[in-house]
Amino acid sequence: MTREEPRAEGRGSPDRNDLRLRIEARIRRHERSTGNSLWGMVLFLLVSLVAYSDFAILPDLDQSLRNALGPPPPAELISLALVVYAFSGIVRTLARMSSNSPSYLGLMHTAFFTAFYGFYHLSSALPDNFWAVFFSGMSVMGLESYFLWSYSSAAIRQERALLDSVLRRGEDADDKD
Repeated sequence: MTREEPRAEGRGSPDRNDLRLRIEARIRRHERSTGNSLWGMVLFLLVSLVAYSDFAILPDLDQSLRNALGPPPPAELISLALVVYAFSGIVRTLARMSSNSPSYLGLMHTAFFTAFYGFYHLSSALPDNFWAVFFSGMSVMGLESYFLWSYSSAAIRQERALLDSVLRRGEDADDKD
């Protein structure tokens, strides 16, 4: 092959092409994981929108079901559990940030904060405590999303640098032929 001939896409050793495809797959996986954090945040915001109206769009629980569930917990205990959960969620995320462990817990957090909205609703204390749940959720999930975004961005930069290196080595090897 002469230098004037354009290099055909996909040429090179099969090992190099396989490596290139694996790197590109990892880049796409990191890009998807960044989007996953946004889906968890959107879901939390949708639940919060419904909770803001004290779940007015949902039918009330039947009295027999309420009796079967028993009395709701006092709002003070729910608030204490909310503070403990939010604090532990932030500490856990900060610990994962310091150890660079990228597991995503946003959907789990969405489920727990939805449960807090539900407990406050059953205790008839949701209007007074909506903003506490909302800001706790936004804090924990915002930190989760930031960490996942920053981790994925750094991983994508590393993978792209590796991909560039593989492609350059492939061009150098083709030029020597």
